[in-house]
Amino acid sequence: MGKAYEIVTGRVLNPGAAITALTANTGNSFTVRAFNANANAWLEGLWSQNATAGVIRVRSPKMHDSTQGLRYRTPAAIIRDFLSDYSATRMYPTDVLIAEASGGGAETDVGALAIYYEDLDGADAKLVSMDQIRGSIVNLLTVEVAVTGPTTAGDWSAGVALNSFTDLLKADTKYALLGYQTDVECAAVGIQGPDTSNYRVGGPGCIEPLETRDWFVRQSVATGRPHISVLNSNNRGGTQISVCKATAAGTVNIDLSLAELA
Repeated sequence: MGKAYEIVTGRVLNPGAAITALTANTGNSFTVRAFNANANAWLEGLWSQNATAGVIRVRSPKMHDSTQGLRYRTPAAIIRDFLSDYSATRMYPTDVLIAEASGGGAETDVGALAIYYEDLDGADAKLVSMDQIRGSIVNLLTVEVAVTGPTTAGDWSAGVALNSFTDLLKADTKYALLGYQTDVECAAVGIQGPDTSNYRVGGPGCIEPLETRDWFVRQSVATGRPHISVLNSNNRGGTQISVCKATAAGTVNIDLSLAELA
């Protein structure tokens, strides 16, 4: 089956107290992809980056209701996934999600969604569970990358290569992406390349290590669906790391937690 895991983000400028539609960011869309209707897709994550407290909301006629759907109060300057690790909302092919946010009257606010596809035509992401690799781990290591923030506040940044800071991965070797940590808060961290089927996998860009250090492991264990990307070291130059950030420019240092596999 063609598995895929994708982070989708959008932004809104100066929404104030009015809950306002998000503009999908570069390369993103709030329309659910046209996956195999005999399989499942799930909204597994929902979070935001706000300088001012507000609301994040996602709804559609195919969710529980089209009026409120999933609606959460967003604390100022706190980035956390609002959905439980052990719950998810079913998605439907080509459903148009209405993603909205409120916040401050003089800022850019960002919303992010994590969507998992069990069978998406054309996708072939190398996703595994922890049980599949636990006995194959040879070494643990970190790979640091320095990502410059986006040109446009709230959008995705340009990507930097996995080997842009150090190039120490062993040739012809596979590495499991377990999680990551950041030194600067951002709305989302994304990893994209041949082994993710060129879909941007990732999660929230909070600076609390407990939230993200084993992000993909925890998602896999909690949902029972494989979330750990297996990266071929020969693809390191084509594997891009990017950030979505409510403010433009600035540098986000990201430490990716990897496991070398036998």
